Amino acid sequence: MASNFNSSIGKSSKIKEEIKITDSSLALIVLHEKKKMILKMLLEKAMTIQDLKKATNLNPGTIKRHLDDLVKNELVFVAKVKYSDYNIRMKYYRATAKNFIINIKI
Repeated sequence: MASNFNSSIGKSSKIKEEIKITDSSLALIVLHEKKKMILKMLLEKAMTIQDLKKATNLNPGTIKRHLDDLVKNELVFVAKVKYSDYNIRMKYYRATAKNFIINIKI
C-alpha cells in the first residue's frame, strides 16, 4: 500500500484572483503556444505530468521542461505531492492565479 503523503510545496499555496504581467519577457513565456495550453489547463485544476500528457498528447519531457519554466517564473506551483500504489512520487501542478492579465507599455 502506498502512503498518501500530501504536502503543500510551493510559495503560492493560495491561488490569487489575478496577476498582472508587465514584463515583456514574462509575457512571451505566457504567450508561448505550449506553455499557454498547459497554463490554461492548470487554471482549472491541479494536474500531474501524466494528466497533462493525456490531455495534450505532448511528450512528458516537453511538459516537464515547460512546467519547470512556468514554476521558475512563478506562474505555476506544486500544489501537492502524492505517492502512487507503486510508491512513485507524483507532483500536482496548479496555476498561481485564476487570471493572467498582460499589460505592457511601449
